[in-house]
Amino acid sequence: MSPAEVNALRQALARAGERRLVWLEGDEADCIDRAEALLGGIIYWLGEGPACHEPVPAAKALQRLGQECDTLVFNAFSGFHPDAFGALAGTLRAGGLLLLLTPPRAQWPEYPDPDRVRLVAQPEEADRAGHGFIARLVHLLADDPALSLLPPNSLAPWQPIGAQRRLSHDQAAALPAIHRVLHGHRRRPLVLSADRGRGKSSLLGLAAAELLRQQPDLKIVVTAPSQATAATLFDHAAQSLGIEVERLIGLEFCSPARLVEEALQPDLLLVDEAAAIPTPLLEAMLARHSRIVFATTEHGYEGTGRGFHLRFKRVLDHQTPDWQEIHLGEPIRWSTHDPLEPLIFRLLGLNAEVDPPLLPTSPGWRLIDQEALAEDEKLLNQLFGLLVLAHYQTTPSDLRSLLESPDLDIHLLEQDQSLLGVALVAREGNIDPTLAEQIWAGRRRPRGHLLPQSLLAHAGFKTAGARSYARVMRIAIHPVLHRHGLGSQLLGQLEEYYREEGLDYLGSAFSASADLLPFWRRAGLQVLRIGLQRDAASGCHAALLFKALKPEWEAELTQWRQRFVCQLPTLLAGELKGLDPELVWQCLKGSPAIPMQDEFERDELACFAHHHKPFELCQASLQHWLANNLPRLTSLTPSERQLLIATIWQYADWGHLANRLQLAGKPAIIKALRALLARLLAIPTTR
Repeated sequence: MSPAEVNALRQALARAGERRLVWLEGDEADCIDRAEALLGGIIYWLGEGPACHEPVPAAKALQRLGQECDTLVFNAFSGFHPDAFGALAGTLRAGGLLLLLTPPRAQWPEYPDPDRVRLVAQPEEADRAGHGFIARLVHLLADDPALSLLPPNSLAPWQPIGAQRRLSHDQAAALPAIHRVLHGHRRRPLVLSADRGRGKSSLLGLAAAELLRQQPDLKIVVTAPSQATAATLFDHAAQSLGIEVERLIGLEFCSPARLVEEALQPDLLLVDEAAAIPTPLLEAMLARHSRIVFATTEHGYEGTGRGFHLRFKRVLDHQTPDWQEIHLGEPIRWSTHDPLEPLIFRLLGLNAEVDPPLLPTSPGWRLIDQEALAEDEKLLNQLFGLLVLAHYQTTPSDLRSLLESPDLDIHLLEQDQSLLGVALVAREGNIDPTLAEQIWAGRRRPRGHLLPQSLLAHAGFKTAGARSYARVMRIAIHPVLHRHGLGSQLLGQLEEYYREEGLDYLGSAFSASADLLPFWRRAGLQVLRIGLQRDAASGCHAALLFKALKPEWEAELTQWRQRFVCQLPTLLAGELKGLDPELVWQCLKGSPAIPMQDEFERDELACFAHHHKPFELCQASLQHWLANNLPRLTSLTPSERQLLIATIWQYADWGHLANRLQLAGKPAIIKALRALLARLLAIPTTR
């Protein structure tokens, strides 16, 4: 196309509110030269390219979020990173061109894509990765309407936001609803849901500015997964007030954790990207604050809000039944007729949906090959839709991993062509002895092999590298079928399959909670490690669980388990001080009792329980007793277990613990602890 033809196309697209994808195939240098002739306006270049265009790698793509461009160049020769592709596609405004640079379509799937390095443990193993994801892209790109370079036929010109109209129709309808949250009845939260690019964050900023203009003494608090996430909100608030962000008064950011822990009392709480905040933190906000607006992305490059909606709406229905939801459907940077967004959704699985199945009578299990799955678009959408529905952190990069990661097994639970559940299992272990020694010593930490690496590097078990593992990465049952035993059935099938395959251990690593752990414990898996740091996304500590698949490893697993049980009380006094006491109990449940023989300690416990010896002088004896008498906790209530674990092992703050247990300070806690211990000491020890 000549420069004049390119400009004419851009003008026609801008009038129609549309964008186009230009697929440039061939040699990389030739593709870059051809792309140069199509550039115009504000240019974002992702991947290798001429220095004059300030190209950035995929890892830095998120720096462009919240901005706009007229030309987006995506050099796939540098690696096709699905998250970066999805993120930057949303920055391209109407009249813009997305230039995709790739090898010839017949050769692209076999091209040594640098992004495949993420899918393997060692860079030299990249050629082991599959090609299904790229092969699927080639198939979906061919003849898509978004690739048409004919001028669009538009009956009426599209009106961009910010020109003749300040807000979209959806934003204009939602703005009064935000005001009603502040001025209307308490305990009626508002949920703003939308796909990316619908102006949720900007709307929150404009609403905050209007409210502050009307009532300058208001205190509005914004929370989000990170302060950077909320930058668009603050920028729009400042622009609307005609000041710099640093001069904003009455609008402040607070992290979700601090918001829950501290006694902040804002007049209005704005929660941006709520789907990326752990549900327990959202529940705590809902319980503590009476005027809240939650904004969440339904389909996004960084994860999805559909799983969030399913879980959190149940909480809203229970705690605040008068809550309201408004959906923003109208795009801000392009019209609803734009063909590029639907193409991006198809390519990245952002529109993947799973049909609600009927209650099965005789579900069947099967293992599906990655190549076969890549060629079955209907099943792929059902499967990925189920993963998206079950886990809020599912991203487009997970779709590539699903179709191309080596050593990944995909297990399906079905009945009559209806998908009931899915399990993704990674084969790990059999690490080279030299590398295993380096991992154990802390000198190497290669990608992958999560279970054996954690046992080597963190738990210090030298033999762990030589074993083979089936790590359950994801196991998901359709939400309408929960509590029908299908998850346990699928997990049992995995155990049987990998035992026949000759693997040594079945295991999993996930963000643990007291309500999730029992599922794995019922299947016979034992906790061998709790991560010292909370996961940034879930707000939970990671748990590693294992089950021996061969009789010869039962003794080894018992040794590993005993080491964990001995180590945990020490950790609870330090790094794991904030761990949920009920989760501590779930981790230790099933550990055998070891009767205490020390007469001095027995006397000291009796003196504390029945008399007035200070708690601090007895704490060492209490710690020893609790570690050796875990089966006694089985008959207790969660509050009683919390009383024991939080005081004896976790050195809990007396004030915070009194609030949690609804007791009147430390004296009441000590009184309750004495009474509970007296009762337990009267129960004979069971071996």
